[in-house]
Amino acid sequence: MTFSKKLRIGLVVLAGSATLLAWTGAGAAYFLDAPRAVFVVALIAAALATEALFWLTMFVLGWTAFANRHWLVRLFTGARKRGEAHQA
Repeated sequence: MTFSKKLRIGLVVLAGSATLLAWTGAGAAYFLDAPRAVFVVALIAAALATEALFWLTMFVLGWTAFANRHWLVRLFTGARKRGEAHQA
């Protein structure tokens, strides 16, 4: 594994961890009855972290992965193509 690939994977893992922590903080603010302003700031931070994770992942995987996302959705959900016969 090259340094560049390790760096890209490390960045996505770091961004994923930051996103998870941001959403955990938003959940904690909700369940601990934090003031509304604190909760709103936590939600905005979590939303921005999620957006950053999305775009960073797109740059790491390349545009092709996102352009072919319909194929990925079918792969994970087991959905059939339009016009395929239902197998009983």
